Amino acid sequence: MGPGTPAWIEAQREQLLARGGLARAEVRVALAPYRICPLGAHLDHQHGPVLGTAIDAFTALAFAPAPGPELVLESGNYPGEVRLDLAAPAGAEPPELPAWGRYAQGAVRALRERLGPRPVGLVGRVEGSLPGAGLSSSSSVLLAYLTALAARNGLALRPEELVALSRRAENEHVGVQSGILDPASIVASRRGALVRIDTAAARWERVPVGPAAPPHAFLVAFTGQARSLVGTDFNRRVEECRAAAAALALRAGLPATRFLGDLDDAVFADHGAALPPTLQRRARHFASERRRVLRGVECWRRGDLEAFGALMRESCQSSLENYETGSPELASLQRILEATPGVFGARFSGAGFGGCCVALVAEAEAEAARARVLAAFAAEHPGLEGRACAFVAHGEDGVRIA
Repeated sequence: MGPGTPAWIEAQREQLLARGGLARAEVRVALAPYRICPLGAHLDHQHGPVLGTAIDAFTALAFAPAPGPELVLESGNYPGEVRLDLAAPAGAEPPELPAWGRYAQGAVRALRERLGPRPVGLVGRVEGSLPGAGLSSSSSVLLAYLTALAARNGLALRPEELVALSRRAENEHVGVQSGILDPASIVASRRGALVRIDTAAARWERVPVGPAAPPHAFLVAFTGQARSLVGTDFNRRVEECRAAAAALALRAGLPATRFLGDLDDAVFADHGAALPPTLQRRARHFASERRRVLRGVECWRRGDLEAFGALMRESCQSSLENYETGSPELASLQRILEATPGVFGARFSGAGFGGCCVALVAEAEAEAARARVLAAFAAEHPGLEGRACAFVAHGEDGVRIA
């Protein structure tokens, strides 16, 4: 009964029905997959190009009508209950919520203007396959809330609107200065393709893998150490990138900007050495990663997975050296993946402050690679045995209601 299968979806319905007082025919399930980013680490908030795809791991929100304009939620992963009055003015929500409730609160705040004066509520149960692991579970759960609330209130949200609302909720209400990589990868994804996202223009296209590509999958390996971006140096790195962009534009005599994506490679080449060391490293990562994304698109279109995997390896090295992310455990996990037969390349997943690594792997060797990686990681980090895990993942379609 794997995530996303009919049996798994039915189990989500049953969990909600167990609370009693609900009609089976009225229970629906919003499915929002997790996402990986094979190339494009830390580019989206700087208006750089990125490559992403949804995978077959999910947030599921089973929901049914509520009698009034109230959002009532329980979680399969965390304790407590969340109750929010959809008709209350902004800022009038309960002063204390479980920590996981801030995502529901963010979704309500972002959607409030669209709900109108007579919003319709829901009763729901939310559960994630692997929350807090670096697979964008935060965007996934926000998209699940937004999709369910829109469905209950008769709102037809275009993909671009759904992405913008999710980003607004995360930026303004959760407090993470992320770009559109996460929600766009989840919303736009279709099986068999990567999503190439122009984060400056908020546009995307699906890039199918070339016919020369061998059968392949993604191997997702989790250290067992969950984290939330709110408690990391993520926002500090964003500010350092913005400072680097402003300094480079000033030195080059260009209009002021806060985005490294507004500057071409010649600006980095001509003026990067004049930056303070920390800002040099941030700018170096951006410029080199942008080139890797553009090369990666061509490799993917050709089906050259060896070359694509090598770019993933280079990306992770730059994340370590230039962007200065990665815990010792995460770096160890990536090295183990790279040394495992069948793996084309591996890099940190998500922001890289903890959580997961993702590898591109030959399909025929994926399960054997998974077992080898777990055994090797347990030998190096015995204290995490039983918490670390790994699974073989495939591309998945985007957000939907089952």
